[in-house]
Amino acid sequence: MNNQMSYYAKFESRFGETFRFDTRIYLRQSPTVSANGRCVAAVVGKNPGSAKSSDSEAWGQLELDGDNLLPTVRNIFVRAYETACKEIPSDAFVQIWNLFYWCDKNLDSAIKSASKITSPPTCSSEKRIPSIVWFAWGSDNKKLNSLKERFQKIKPVNAFFYNQRTKSISTHIPTATSFARHTQGLTTQPVIKHLAKIL
Repeated sequence: MNNQMSYYAKFESRFGETFRFDTRIYLRQSPTVSANGRCVAAVVGKNPGSAKSSDSEAWGQLELDGDNLLPTVRNIFVRAYETACKEIPSDAFVQIWNLFYWCDKNLDSAIKSASKITSPPTCSSEKRIPSIVWFAWGSDNKKLNSLKERFQKIKPVNAFFYNQRTKSISTHIPTATSFARHTQGLTTQPVIKHLAKIL
């Protein structure tokens, strides 16, 4: 599968701004419609990066445009399946959730803009909790901590994050002030080894 055909999402205009929802990373086959696929895990990040779509009205393929999180996550999961000596399900995908879905690759600018909305929209996919949820929302951030609360209420079978303070995997949902390492600059091997045990 061409890696460039692995990334899908839907862009919607709300409040006069662009939001990105239902972002998925397919690990093998390219889907034909959004109903296709099996969610094997979810990753919780801060906000959508720079990836774009050629069709802003429909769920479809993304153009990465320098977005490094999505290919990094895909590579980690592919390597985890290889390490576990398990075949990747043909329709497997990893769901990407965000603390907020406002499209702006500059985090500070995005936070400032999103803070003007009393109730920022969330993604409907958050209602479907996969067995594995990896938290990668970064460090303590007073402007973001309240947005973490909804994800602290979910109950996946396997919740984990790379704890930057202990330099190890923590197997629970992080607190708002935990340093749940983002994929940027992440030491990937501990995550790959942990995923290989729980996939």
